[in-house]
Amino acid sequence: MNATRALRRALGVVAAVAAAGLSATPAVAATPTMPTPVAPLETCTEPALSQPFAAYEDFDFYTLAPGGDFDSADNGWELTRGASILPATQPDGTTGGVLDLPSTAQAVSPPLCITSDYPTARLWVRNLAGSEGVFFYVSYYDNGVWTKPKNTGQFHGTGSAWTLSRLMKVHPSGAAGWQQVRFVFVAGGTRSRFQVDDFWVDPRMKY
Repeated sequence: MNATRALRRALGVVAAVAAAGLSATPAVAATPTMPTPVAPLETCTEPALSQPFAAYEDFDFYTLAPGGDFDSADNGWELTRGASILPATQPDGTTGGVLDLPSTAQAVSPPLCITSDYPTARLWVRNLAGSEGVFFYVSYYDNGVWTKPKNTGQFHGTGSAWTLSRLMKVHPSGAAGWQQVRFVFVAGGTRSRFQVDDFWVDPRMKY
């Protein structure tokens, strides 16, 4: 009888350890497909800057990523694996286009000119289903080719309410002068769905 109790206790410990291991498993980055190569921008110029998040005590200046308001389906973004632009209620309460990303969907921005002074980006996001997030990648134009997308982190909302993302790393090189980057979003999870709006890049300027 004592041996039976000891066996049950041992099995319980094993089960608890296994469960703890499963719960501690980190999110695995959703794998992007290589974006379709596009021609780089012919020239780079200083972008228009504004303070879109001043009401949220972020007084940095930002530039809107190309097509980053998602108000038009014809905005230069490459949408695959179920990604689409849909009409929805936007963060400011108006109705307009948002980027819709079910699990495994991928969206790739047009090229944007930045320098080493552009370290971060922010956007609005909400989770309509699931508890995973959207993985954030960057691809740079280097020596005549676009590099393999590099994973720099993950962003997600708080339930179905629009949430301002944390600062996301852009990882420009330390080289002087302009660099061209494309941003890649890949939705994680298996039964998740996310929406994204107003994608801004920070040139590390303050007033």
